[in-house]
Amino acid sequence: MLGLYHSSSVSVGLVGPASIAGVAALLGLAGVAGIVGGCRGGGDPAPPPPPAIEVRDAAGSVTARVVPGHPCRATVEGVELLVGGRPLVAQQGAVRWTGEDAANGTTLKKDGAPVARVHARQLFDEAGIPILRVLPDGGIINRASVRVRSAAASPTGNSVAIGAVTVTGTADITLAAMLAAPEAPPDLRALVACHFLLGAP
Repeated sequence: MLGLYHSSSVSVGLVGPASIAGVAALLGLAGVAGIVGGCRGGGDPAPPPPPAIEVRDAAGSVTARVVPGHPCRATVEGVELLVGGRPLVAQQGAVRWTGEDAANGTTLKKDGAPVARVHARQLFDEAGIPILRVLPDGGIINRASVRVRSAAASPTGNSVAIGAVTVTGTADITLAAMLAAPEAPPDLRALVACHFLLGAP
């Protein structure tokens, strides 16, 4: 019991929020109803989710989209993956993707068979040969060790330009370069993007 309210015309026992609302109606104190609502909790609103990362081609069409979070949601050229972790795990129809973290990077496996490895700024194939390498200056090196593109983060916005391709929602040139790389298949690009977003070791 919270107590007893006395006045020359009213005597009401206050036993909880319902009684407080009754006092509000009886005395015409609209503000008391607000107190009742405030007593039920609330707190700070949840922070807004991070922006989606999108790859747009020269025509402005979205070719890849990744929504950061747990799980990480990635769609690359029509291929969709929902990636959890760490360790990484995703189901693509009947195919199961997993990621095994080690000192030499994260080995990506398709139904238990290694298909690629990510280490720092490099993506390797199952034999350990680099498929793609991103230099600190944004240079993108292919399997033949040729600089094929350059990635540059925008100085004013959260985006990366790679030739005619624009990646929005991130300033991470390695993430952008891997997600937009035509050298790797869509499912692998989706998994690699989520690898970085889920806290690459």
